[in-house]
Amino acid sequence: TMSEAAAVDARAKEVDSLLMRSKYLDAVRTSLQDPPAGSKDSKVKNKNRSTVLKAISSPKESDIEKIVTELHKSGSTELCDNLMKYIYKGLESGKHSAVLLKWHAATV
Repeated sequence: TMSEAAAVDARAKEVDSLLMRSKYLDAVRTSLQDPPAGSKDSKVKNKNRSTVLKAISSPKESDIEKIVTELHKSGSTELCDNLMKYIYKGLESGKHSAVLLKWHAATV
């Protein structure tokens, strides 16, 4: 639906804005909120996946563990669950494996 697409576009813009300001934790957190899991529109899902990948590809490797710790501390297991889903989805595709494996190691 249009509202899903609009929400994903808005989230992508917000993540870009956070990344430009080096707010990596906020960018990752924002990218993982309300994924369009039930969407039938593959374009919407792909755009959201790209947003998540951009967010998790941006921080320095040394910050990954800190970000994952903060996600856990926020008390929302949902964000960590979403992160794992995107990691597995990404690993399936075979792209970005190096980054995804680092996040996987920090998340499990």
